[in-house]
Amino acid sequence: MPTAETGFGHNRNATMTFVQLLGGREFRRLLASQVVSNLGSGLATVALLALVFNLTGSATAVGGVLALRLVPGAVAGPLGARLSRRWDRKRTLLTMDGVRVGFAALLPFVPQVWWVLGWVLAAEVAALVYLPARDSVVGDIVYDRDELPVANGLMLAATYGTLPLGAGIFAVYAATIGPALDGIPGGHLAPIFWADAASYAWSVLLISRMNIPTDREGQSADLLPRFRDAWRIPLVRRTTGPVVAAAFGLGTVFSLGIVFAVDTLGASEAQFGAFVILFGAGAGLGVGLMHLRPPESHLEAMWRGLGTLGVVLVGMSLAPAIGLALVAAVLFGAAATYAIVAAISVLQVELEGRRRLLAFTAFHVLLRLALAGGALAAGAVAEMLSAAGGFDPVRTVMVGGGGLVVASVLWHRWTNR
Repeated sequence: MPTAETGFGHNRNATMTFVQLLGGREFRRLLASQVVSNLGSGLATVALLALVFNLTGSATAVGGVLALRLVPGAVAGPLGARLSRRWDRKRTLLTMDGVRVGFAALLPFVPQVWWVLGWVLAAEVAALVYLPARDSVVGDIVYDRDELPVANGLMLAATYGTLPLGAGIFAVYAATIGPALDGIPGGHLAPIFWADAASYAWSVLLISRMNIPTDREGQSADLLPRFRDAWRIPLVRRTTGPVVAAAFGLGTVFSLGIVFAVDTLGASEAQFGAFVILFGAGAGLGVGLMHLRPPESHLEAMWRGLGTLGVVLVGMSLAPAIGLALVAAVLFGAAATYAIVAAISVLQVELEGRRRLLAFTAFHVLLRLALAGGALAAGAVAEMLSAAGGFDPVRTVMVGGGGLVVASVLWHRWTNR
């Protein structure tokens, strides 16, 4: 079988690969479950922020929702590794979706902020246990290794690409029928959370009908890992560090992007909307490049993508006008997706069974922590620099984020020669 170091084969027709992937019953069911459940999650995410603001009237409390996403990683990592000892991956997926059905359905009936914040913590833990099991499954139900990068790109699109669509649906709901439903039990936001619960129930139905291969490594005690054992896997050490640095850089853009576009570059809100759209278009371009020009080594492709991301972030932060920043947004999205898809593909091909699941647990926990940590740190540092005066705080922090990514890539390349 070809490996990540020897290549995934020759270039193929992208349309044919897409058709063949969707022709696989197990992959089709998994993808459909992800599209629907993540669309529901996107709806609920926006409704959750509105609910917290309605309950508290505090913008600080809304920001606390993001801060709380830092906490679950410390719980979900060891929990995910522990579940991998005792449960197969299908049971993990079904249980985590079931937990989210219950929390989403009950959320509107306890109109207290402590319950809402507790729901955020529980949902984040469930997601961080769920995602490693899902990505591990993809490596076993996509039998043609040439198709793995496209499969991973579709899963990323299902996970993150549905958030803007969910936000758009919520905006339409809030502007039309939402106010008329304010008198129902749970308030006018309740139907959004019930739709989220229904989306997870749909995912449970689809996944329950999947035939997911059992782990080939068996159940022997020496193969039942703990979360900290992930660092004993050389491939995890080679991929996770630079990916975490890149995620920190991404968090910087998420936190300061609107301030950079509107205040620093003088862009309109519509132009900032175009900035976000072009980032998404670039993400699609990154998946396409991975398939149209398959790299000889996906590990090398990950290094190239991450290095490009860091350089583009530095260049974007120095852009004198919004036009150049829009071009950079396309390149930034392409480099980020290209690198992450390559990293996921490497872990899927080079690792098996429990070790693959453990690697993805570490990967997703640290990725989410770095995204949230980067967003919070960027905002805090920019405020401190603004109070101190001198250099433009937003540009300075963004240059620092890009420099961190480039330095991490160079360091890991040097130490892993």
